[in-house]
Amino acid sequence: MDTGHMEFGPTRPGQIRLVSAVDKALNVFVGAAVLMELLVLFANVISRSFLGESLLWANELGNLVLGIVAFIGGALAYNRGEHIAVHAFIDRLPPYARSLTLVFVDWLVLALSVFVGWMSWSVVESRAEELSTVMEISMRWFVLPLTVGMGLMAFFAVGRLLQNALLDNVLAGLLAAGLVALLFGLDILIGPLEDTPALLWLVAALFAGLLAVGLPVGFVLASVATFFIVFGGNGHLITIPSTMQSGVSNFVLLAIPFFMMAGYVMTEGGLSRRLSEFVVALVGRVRGGLFQVIVVSMYIFSGISGSKAADVAAVGTALKPMIRDNGYDEPEFAAILSAAAVMGETIPPSLPMLVLGSITTVSMGAMFLAGLLPAVVLALCLMAAIYVRARMGNRYPGIKAPMRELARTAIFAFPALLVPLLLVVGIATGLATPTEISSVAVVYGLVLAALLYRELTWRKLWQAVTDTVVKGGMILFITATASTFAYTLTAAGIPTRMAQLMIQVAGHSNWLFMLLSLIILVIMGALLEGLPALLVFAPILMPLAPKFGVSPVQYGIVLLIAMGLGCFAPIIGVGMYISCSVTGTKVEAASKAMIPYAILLFLGLLIVAFVPWFSLVLPRYFGFI
Repeated sequence: MDTGHMEFGPTRPGQIRLVSAVDKALNVFVGAAVLMELLVLFANVISRSFLGESLLWANELGNLVLGIVAFIGGALAYNRGEHIAVHAFIDRLPPYARSLTLVFVDWLVLALSVFVGWMSWSVVESRAEELSTVMEISMRWFVLPLTVGMGLMAFFAVGRLLQNALLDNVLAGLLAAGLVALLFGLDILIGPLEDTPALLWLVAALFAGLLAVGLPVGFVLASVATFFIVFGGNGHLITIPSTMQSGVSNFVLLAIPFFMMAGYVMTEGGLSRRLSEFVVALVGRVRGGLFQVIVVSMYIFSGISGSKAADVAAVGTALKPMIRDNGYDEPEFAAILSAAAVMGETIPPSLPMLVLGSITTVSMGAMFLAGLLPAVVLALCLMAAIYVRARMGNRYPGIKAPMRELARTAIFAFPALLVPLLLVVGIATGLATPTEISSVAVVYGLVLAALLYRELTWRKLWQAVTDTVVKGGMILFITATASTFAYTLTAAGIPTRMAQLMIQVAGHSNWLFMLLSLIILVIMGALLEGLPALLVFAPILMPLAPKFGVSPVQYGIVLLIAMGLGCFAPIIGVGMYISCSVTGTKVEAASKAMIPYAILLFLGLLIVAFVPWFSLVLPRYFGFI
């Protein structure tokens, strides 16, 4: 996943210090913006709840902060090697070829950043005279973070390039320039291809090629969208920055960084450890012992942070010493951790769920409630499999904790357990929106960590803010570029063509439509690292669900699970590599141990897909559908 290559080429301390200084200054700026918006959002909740008045300007300020996090935070994520990229191909190259490929990638990032930044300035100028509805400030300020962010991307790309050998830079630069010249030269020679099959094949080839060389997924989406507009003649290039900016203008997306911050605060502040101790005392006595604890812990943790990587790291790190001390199989440890992470994709506040709600018309409240029981189905399937395998092998009899220990851990964990309950109750009763609840979750976690558990220091708090800025920036940047990609797909009529193809293949069979959807999302979830697959295919597939008599709410839950299963699929799924990194296990061994659990998860997914009751009973009960 790391797109960096600092190990190659000469080191120049002066350049490194400059890049480091800019990185730290931006981290402070974006972190301060996030904290300011947190205070405003929480104040809005308090004001509306107790005074009956809302801060009308809070939404506009939130949209401005979203742009700052997406584009300036996204630049920080690029500098720190946090952007998602597919490295399955380049990791198998010889060392020098891999080094040269990474330099080539940085040249592409530089070229695209300069291009998008230059085009975005036209948007800034065009919106200078427009005023926002409430705050009455120039709309240029809402676009400017994109221009600045692209400039910073270019700056960091240059910083990387200057640390390479001159020959490497020249060779990779010539390759990058040759690729750009070839693509635009074809346009000059043959003209726009419009909606011909040749255009679609060229787009698919470019998409696959850029992914294979390790270009971060967000840049792949923007590059392909640019190529499509140039060759297809279906729009103006100014739509690239315009759709990128509008793609992160949905206020609900602000819940993403705040739910991530809530998870980081709970981990840094000791809440996660106390939850783990309680689950061990409660569930560890069941046959399968600590493996059962993993499943229950992941269910609880998924209801706090929404980030699967954060959940895997928190649970895996907390349980790893106990797993080793009690002689548990470590590859199976990584496999169960991955399988449980798939289960967590539908537990609110799942980040993919928040993104799905922002790019479709499905009610976020309905999605939050719809995901609870399907996750229980998958959890029970996993726990039953763990029990049967442990009993058949006469292993892992369980860890019996005395009742006194159970009572003690329950008392300490109870305040932390209120976080997911607070979230579900707040959404179900309509007391607050998901975005508002996310701010309440952060403040509540801060109070517990600082005052009750007294483990949150200023250093730990700032680390939580930094992680939020970088990881949130990466996710929101991909969301922005996916909006551009989705625009080009729509302009090309791809959704209509896919609808016709689905109807042609599936006829009027909803079960065949559902099965085809599962296969597409599992495969693409593995190839595109999960969330990008959802961003690309959900806008295409979701409108088809009603045509086959499938509830969009249920269909959204099914897509989330299928995407998660692909993301954590053995060998190729990036989630599996995260689990192996946390547990210190070899990917090959963990993948082999994962196979039976992956099959079981797919069977559980089929149950959720073909029994709508699990997804729809709670939203119907609370009146969301």
